[in-house]
Amino acid sequence: MMNGKIWTISNMLSMSRIVLMIPAMYYFVTPMQFHREIALLIILVAVATDALDGYVARIRNEVSEFGKIIDPLADKVSVAVVVVMLTIYGDIPLWFTLVVLGRDVIIFIAGLYVKRRTGIILPSLMSGKVAVSFLALTLVFPVLQYPSLDDVYHFFQWFTLALLAYSFTVYAQRFFSTLRAHRTGSNFS
Repeated sequence: MMNGKIWTISNMLSMSRIVLMIPAMYYFVTPMQFHREIALLIILVAVATDALDGYVARIRNEVSEFGKIIDPLADKVSVAVVVVMLTIYGDIPLWFTLVVLGRDVIIFIAGLYVKRRTGIILPSLMSGKVAVSFLALTLVFPVLQYPSLDDVYHFFQWFTLALLAYSFTVYAQRFFSTLRAHRTGSNFS
């Protein structure tokens, strides 16, 4: 059962990340001058809420079970919307999207499994936050479609893949150690 902290400033910041994807995608698909730049600005505001929600939760003592769920879920939904749109428009390769979405789906399902088996809601890890931050930076390049930055984009794409793989490994280690500690009765969270 979750504690009662749902409608807090930090949780609303997390939820706003999902809501911001609506105007971001509207501008992304609407042919007008600077439409991709406007979409990118909205996406960057969403990225800023990701940095801000955890900070606000800590300083206002708003850390909650719901926050531990909505923050990573908002990250995953926002990333999914952006990478799917970029894939549909041919701006990023399908394999890259499948890696990003596959990682997120596996982490999400593993988190649900841990919650069901142990009652523990596992919060986001710093390695995941860093990987998602670099993913957001990487996605700036295909959103803007500036051919002069293609080499920079490709560098960031491979660097981000390495960070995503590393963070996935860290999440997997935590998943197994949490289940192992629960099975042996250790006090682990």
